[in-house]
Amino acid sequence: MNLTPFIPEIASTQAYQFELLFWYIAITTGLVGGAVYAALAYFCIKYRRGNTTGSTPRILGSHRLELAWTVMPLFVFMSYFAGGVIVYNNAAHPPEDAMEIFVIGKQWMWKAQYPTGQRIIIGGNPRNMTEAERESIGKLILPVGRPVKITITSEDVIHDFGIPAFRSKMDAVPGRYTQVWYHPTRTGEYHIFCDQYCGTWHSLMVGKVKVVEQKEFDDWLMGHTPLQGSRNAVDGSLAHEGRQLFLKLNCISCHSSTPNGKAPVLEGLYGSRVPLRGGGAEIADEEYIIKSIRRPRLAVVDGWESIMPAYDETQVTKEQMDALVAYIRSLKKGQTPDRTEYFPAPNGAPTYPRTQSPEKK
Repeated sequence: MNLTPFIPEIASTQAYQFELLFWYIAITTGLVGGAVYAALAYFCIKYRRGNTTGSTPRILGSHRLELAWTVMPLFVFMSYFAGGVIVYNNAAHPPEDAMEIFVIGKQWMWKAQYPTGQRIIIGGNPRNMTEAERESIGKLILPVGRPVKITITSEDVIHDFGIPAFRSKMDAVPGRYTQVWYHPTRTGEYHIFCDQYCGTWHSLMVGKVKVVEQKEFDDWLMGHTPLQGSRNAVDGSLAHEGRQLFLKLNCISCHSSTPNGKAPVLEGLYGSRVPLRGGGAEIADEEYIIKSIRRPRLAVVDGWESIMPAYDETQVTKEQMDALVAYIRSLKKGQTPDRTEYFPAPNGAPTYPRTQSPEKK
């Protein structure tokens, strides 16, 4: 008989921290609550009607007693607060060397994408999938003993990416990017659920995460998608798709690699502080990038003209927007594509690379 355990497995560092705080709160509140109910039952029996004689004596207040039942619970509640701050702070700040995996929620499946291009579909109904999606159905693969950051968004409604064994769940919100990170401590397979009701087939958004040894994880990465593609984005990855779309939309005609172009340079933009026309500044995170594409006149960069057209969802879908954001995040210095890339040279033009002189042709 396969029974659900009373306490789910504990398979990550954060899960251990959560369990310590949870059981500390549960035990202390349980003991205090039990003591109150026991005292209530005792007094109900001892001082029930007909069991005492005479009038009720006059009872004056006790400052010591009142201080005791005020100060003691205060220290207990402050210990709850301190423990919660520690657990939350650890959960909200992933290590800088954490590997990043993108997860997109969609009715009714999860789409996971690795930096090296692997794509995995978790959950969902195969009959409602494309051929490519059906071929990608599998489990989320994570290495044991290594921090992994999950960046999550949604294509349609609010979902919630939850892994009970990691004591973690995070909302997937349309138009926003949320993050959660794990540090798996045990190999094995663990459940993935959507913890937010999201529609008719909400129950299909279930799957497994498989935690394997680091060597096995590395072999899996190299064995499924060899490293290939362009300079800053692996062919087949979400960032590479964004690069293709960046060129297709002719964004490169304004966002060149030189500061004398028609629009700001995007290399190293992500995470930087962007000064705005009229005063103020914003941090170039995912929300800022999306807003700058959807409604560019709301936050014009200081020193630049407001010439960029707005791209609504009929021109750039939510899925394409995720790819563009991933590409802009990946752009580093010297990685802006050539304006003539993927286009043949005119007849009679030299065919050697730009970085190569005619003498070395």
